[in-house]
Amino acid sequence: MKEKTVLIELPEEVSQALNLEKGQTVEARLHNNQLIINGNAEASGLRLEGWHWWVLNILVGVGFWGYQSALKLTQAALTGTNSIATYTIVVAGLVGVLTFLVSFYRNRKLFLDGLPNKLFWRVLLPISLAFAVVLALVLTGFFWLMGLLFNGASFDIFTAIIIVTVFSFAISIGMARVAESLRASWLTSLFTVIIISGVVIAMATNSSRQWWQVNLSFLGTQQAYASWQFNLTLMLAALILFVLVDYLFSALVERLGRSRRLLILRILLSALAIDLGAVGYFPNDAAYHQIHTDVAGYLVYIIIALIIGVRWLVPKVSRDFLVTSYGIGLVLIVLEILYQGIGYLSLTAFEMSAFILAFTWLVILIGQLEALIGSDDLTELYLV
Repeated sequence: MKEKTVLIELPEEVSQALNLEKGQTVEARLHNNQLIINGNAEASGLRLEGWHWWVLNILVGVGFWGYQSALKLTQAALTGTNSIATYTIVVAGLVGVLTFLVSFYRNRKLFLDGLPNKLFWRVLLPISLAFAVVLALVLTGFFWLMGLLFNGASFDIFTAIIIVTVFSFAISIGMARVAESLRASWLTSLFTVIIISGVVIAMATNSSRQWWQVNLSFLGTQQAYASWQFNLTLMLAALILFVLVDYLFSALVERLGRSRRLLILRILLSALAIDLGAVGYFPNDAAYHQIHTDVAGYLVYIIIALIIGVRWLVPKVSRDFLVTSYGIGLVLIVLEILYQGIGYLSLTAFEMSAFILAFTWLVILIGQLEALIGSDDLTELYLV
């Protein structure tokens, strides 16, 4: 991203509306020939409102004291039932989500980057839900690790209140920082991180059960350890993908105008997101085996349709992308022949190879669409 500093004079009414002062440095972005100014560039880091966030987190600590008093407990365990961990994950987690919502709302103009404001209200709930789930998983993993490091640790009630308050404040700071730094370009990375980390963790936790001797879908069945993590990963990744598709095509329509091929491409990618979520929602157990098999098969059909149609559906498609797409499509066909045709590949090997190739191609496709939107020049403006 190219950066430079220029001098610019703004009309008095614009300066007053943005609450700007002489000599202030601000952020500006050029989007679709429109100059978007962020008057808080110098405070682009954490933007807590001060005293009321302190009060809110102190109330979290006081609430813990009331909770422990109601249970007539004089010692608070670090982990376990009625513990610091449980209270922090639930109550401080909710405060963190609230902080995220407020900060994300304040950051909406930078997130939208010139797109219609109605798009923000469509993505607000799914993105907030996704980050709430991620926060819950991070806190759960953190306290699981703390339980291993400080096995059996407990604290007197006042020490526990301090610990809970500190944790709550740290969570609030972290979630506010994430919300204020959040850009639409994060969604692709978030989608990638969620699906890869979730699948890898599910594989690792089920290594002793030799999941690879069955198939990849075993990780989401009742026979697997913590199968909910694998299924939740697929549903959460599907949610992020659906939001990402909504954002991308709203931006593409703003830049390129409406067209039938963009509509078809959007429908296919939205269907892919919904189908991915269905694979996680209907695990490969006896009760849902047929549904799971059907929706998993639909994923393959949608990917094939996208690869075949990419020449006509993606505007300004590059030759390199076409070669990559058709190459991946050809390899998928070869894998199908090796598995179904001659029985050379095992089901797990086929699923893993096909999943990696399809996922890689999907990320490349999203990159192509993001390139069509265009990157904005970031410029620092010195007001005179």
